[in-house]
Amino acid sequence: MFDNIAPAYDRLNHTLSLSVDRIWRRRVVRIVGRLHPRRVLDMATGTGDLAVMMARSIPEAHIKGVDSVSYTHLTLPTILLV
Repeated sequence: MFDNIAPAYDRLNHTLSLSVDRIWRRRVVRIVGRLHPRRVLDMATGTGDLAVMMARSIPEAHIKGVDSVSYTHLTLPTILLV
């Protein structure tokens, strides 16, 4: 089911949550970044928003986002180059 709504999900999530979803993601990225991780695994990554934010903010870390939905098996920063 998520495959069908994924293209509109992020926009809808931002709107319905009044961007609270963006706030908590930025907070998570800031907290994880302080730990200077070499690897980060984002389980149930969904559309990959958090994994992409981590890859942009922590470029020295290898970020992997996985989800049971077929299109969201991401290894970053490769996705950023696409």
